[in-house]
Amino acid sequence: MLEDSEEDVDISSKLGKRHIVEDILGEGGFGVVAKCQNMCTGRTEAVKVNRCEPDDMYQAFVEISLLKRLRCLNADTCNIVEWNGYFFHEENICMTFEVLDVSLDTYLTQRGNPGLPVTEIRPVLHQVATALSHLHSIGVVHLDLKPENIMVVDRTQQPVRVKIIDFGLSGLLSEIKQGLRQGSTWYMAPEMILAAPLNETLDMWSLGVIAAELAMGCPLYPGNIDYDVLSYIVETQGQPPDDVLDRGTWTPLFFHRQRKKRPLWRIKSPEEFHHDSGCHPEGRRNSRLSCLDDIGHRMARQAGHHSDQQTLLSLIKSMLHLDAGQRVKAREALQHPFFAPGVQRKEDAQTVDLSEVREDSEEDAQPEDSGREGVPQHHVQPPALSVGLNRGSK
Repeated sequence: MLEDSEEDVDISSKLGKRHIVEDILGEGGFGVVAKCQNMCTGRTEAVKVNRCEPDDMYQAFVEISLLKRLRCLNADTCNIVEWNGYFFHEENICMTFEVLDVSLDTYLTQRGNPGLPVTEIRPVLHQVATALSHLHSIGVVHLDLKPENIMVVDRTQQPVRVKIIDFGLSGLLSEIKQGLRQGSTWYMAPEMILAAPLNETLDMWSLGVIAAELAMGCPLYPGNIDYDVLSYIVETQGQPPDDVLDRGTWTPLFFHRQRKKRPLWRIKSPEEFHHDSGCHPEGRRNSRLSCLDDIGHRMARQAGHHSDQQTLLSLIKSMLHLDAGQRVKAREALQHPFFAPGVQRKEDAQTVDLSEVREDSEEDAQPEDSGREGVPQHHVQPPALSVGLNRGSK
């Protein structure tokens, strides 16, 4: 029974009826991911072994319910990880997936390069935008897009072929309510931090931040507390419009409302924020950007000028619009001029009849679904006191 660590999953041990553990691929708050051989099919699979605590089990059932919805999509053409089913190992719920190579984050680190060239950024962004277009077309929002959740399929044979993974925090657009907080602080859209109205372009903001990181070779908004992220956004892009700030439940935690001045809101100084919240802003951003155009200047210094740098910047700006209502949608992004030169477009996302989703799973004895197909709506304490551990914090 998996309770505390990967030591509970041993190399050469057996999971369920069919899987022999060959290696441990990773460990997280949910449990362990093991590389296993399926003795019935001979295939190598990645098995996510979830902890058996009640909250973890419930979340696993929620994820399974959502993964069933995704089966109406072709995993290869839609650039999402292939899910093969689930089974029980003692009291642990295990989900099986195709084995992919390394995360985009690891890929960048291993290369030791300051970012990717435009010729590699283009296909990566196109594939992720394609995945999001398909997800959004069936009403699913990922909610935790970050380099760790974008996998390189095969860094040797297909170094710029990627797929989205980890739908543990994903949810249905119809169930995403104002005040929901999901995902990683570095890649979190300002409207989520402010508890303003939300839509599917939460994912596009995350992709825009990732695009900037790929271009520069360093994170765009690496704040471990929400105030730092918002202050970096304001420093580089200016404040969100007053009408966005007016609708944010938590706006007063970070901004002062001014009576006779425009804009109506002013971001608090670090001293004011500390006085009001008790939290110390960390200010860990090593590189100051006065505007998003500075991304292009950094690219030019690192790799020389590329004719498509300005077009890439245009795409990034459209993804990082401070008003979610005006931010580019995934399907629209695929029509951006940045993708015109030599990029083969995949089929546009089509709305799918969800009644046709297959409900089968991998092994014989399967539990009923949790009864709910969305993600639990986590309403947290005001984010002034919310501190993430790192870019992967949830």
